[in-house]
Amino acid sequence: MLEMDERLGQASPIVVIGMHRSGTRLLVDVLDKLGVFMGADRQGDGESVSLMMINEWLFHQCGAFWSEPMSVHFMLSQPEVVDELATSARQAFGAHLDKYAGPTRWHLEGGAKQLPAFGWKDPRNTFTLPVWKQVFPNLRAIHIVRHGIDVAASLSQRHLAALLAATGGTAPTALAVIRDHAFGILSSRRGWTLTEALTMWEQYLDKARLECAALGPRALEIRYEDLLSEPDRIVPIVAEFCGVAAPAGAASVTGLERSRAFAFRRDPDLVDFARSARDALARYGYAA
Repeated sequence: MLEMDERLGQASPIVVIGMHRSGTRLLVDVLDKLGVFMGADRQGDGESVSLMMINEWLFHQCGAFWSEPMSVHFMLSQPEVVDELATSARQAFGAHLDKYAGPTRWHLEGGAKQLPAFGWKDPRNTFTLPVWKQVFPNLRAIHIVRHGIDVAASLSQRHLAALLAATGGTAPTALAVIRDHAFGILSSRRGWTLTEALTMWEQYLDKARLECAALGPRALEIRYEDLLSEPDRIVPIVAEFCGVAAPAGAASVTGLERSRAFAFRRDPDLVDFARSARDALARYGYAA
């Protein structure tokens, strides 16, 4: 087990925040190609297993779940709670540092200036950021935002895929799933409906923007749609924020099709839902 040394505590990690299904995985791919170390223990969704486990523990301590995050916000409004959890998070980060760093062992090299740009992604960072700010007082945050209807639709589709996988291709009633298959993704009830998923999107955006306002110039907000449609403009902004060089031909960094932006517009039912939610969308700068 390693302890976090002083130079790590003075580092400025890049912490990716934002709602689930908002393009956080795409942003990790971009950061990785820019040379920002995002963890040797990343799983398929781009999250460091080590940091994911710490965030999961923090949520558990606050009586929260990824789809029911508000108790984290309320608990971490108490400075003494932040102090206690930050002490544990600092110890846990040190304990997992070898796994996070992997064979590069960059964390064992001497001199704070030799530390590479590093960070991690987990949508739950949005709510646990007060703890991480105490562990890393100089951290920076990148908030990626995606249209709420696309986020809600993506959550709903993910739930359906998990349901079919859990039931062998059949689709029983929601009640049957709650009784017999309430685990993993399916343990969240809020992904079942577009309305609840959109409300969750609002909660994550409100919290992310509150944290970004507190960080000031150490926070950057980008739109998923802009990253897809204007990578030559957005990628250099991200690179400059991270203190790394932007590659020539930034468009090749994203690796996704522009058609993924505003995908809901190709579905009449989702267009109707967007119209019914136009006021909520407008509060965050999006049109129906």
